[in-house]
Amino acid sequence: MKKIFLLLVAFSLFVSCEENFNPFGELKDKYALTCIIRGDTTFQVAALTRIYSNENYNPYSNEVDPNIKGALIRIWNGDSVATFKDTTLVRQPDSKYKTPYHLYYTKNFSYDPNYGLEIEAILPNGVRLTSKTNPPQELKFVYVEKVVPPKNKTNIEFIWYPGSTDNAYLTQVSINYYKADDPQQIVHVAYVPVKYIYQDGKAYPISPKPNNSNKFDLDVETISKTMELISDGDSNKKNYVILGPYFQVVSFDKNLSTYFNSITHANDAYTVNLNEVDYTNINNGLGVFGAYMRNYWSFDFTHAYIKSFGYTPGLADVEPPL
Repeated sequence: MKKIFLLLVAFSLFVSCEENFNPFGELKDKYALTCIIRGDTTFQVAALTRIYSNENYNPYSNEVDPNIKGALIRIWNGDSVATFKDTTLVRQPDSKYKTPYHLYYTKNFSYDPNYGLEIEAILPNGVRLTSKTNPPQELKFVYVEKVVPPKNKTNIEFIWYPGSTDNAYLTQVSINYYKADDPQQIVHVAYVPVKYIYQDGKAYPISPKPNNSNKFDLDVETISKTMELISDGDSNKKNYVILGPYFQVVSFDKNLSTYFNSITHANDAYTVNLNEVDYTNINNGLGVFGAYMRNYWSFDFTHAYIKSFGYTPGLADVEPPL
């Protein structure tokens, strides 16, 4: 042990005396392409950046914009091809970068899930970045909940046919409502968490995270707590018109599933990270190329359930009056 300690001391003295010591070595040019294709829209976005270093080793002190402009980005889906346009966005006044933010976009690309996706980015200096993926199919549900509160149980369930191995999903239950005194009847959305934890008499929501289960389970008690919080601090409960809930599950392709799984497994409660997971599926570069599909299922609240909170039902009752 003494020998090891002396070696460490000697090494530290050597480093302190060597003015030209560089712990990062020689910086090699690398480029990152990020593009996540959405299955529910024809508007798609891509971004190109380069890696950089600073003399003081503080990444937040960099003032040279790493974004890349003037590249050619194309995406294929079977025989369909779309070319991204280069555009700029105005940065916030307090941004450390003073030049506009560069993005690439296309307004007319939607994919057919029966064909693969390919992307290619050719940079102004001739560097070519590529990647491939297979987009997720629309989910088919095996079991769905139709009414809340359900009979003879205290939870709701949704089950769908699983996709490929280790397919990741992100689930969310939401409640739509509006206020009766709003002439425009703007619809608001209350997001139901996975659960609430209570500390010092206050409820804190725990948001859903991507996971590999093809089943969703939620306590009615959690939905009820969200219903209560919709009018938190407002005594005029009848002013809140409840339209009903809906369930959303986002299915990710293999690339995004692998990315989310790598993050989840690297950040569990028993792991101490010395560095971040550096996942990429871009050939000749860094970044992530993937696709996801949103799937929806609407269900209903009974009028009795809505009125139990003092609210006003906004749709027809799903249970006939006694």
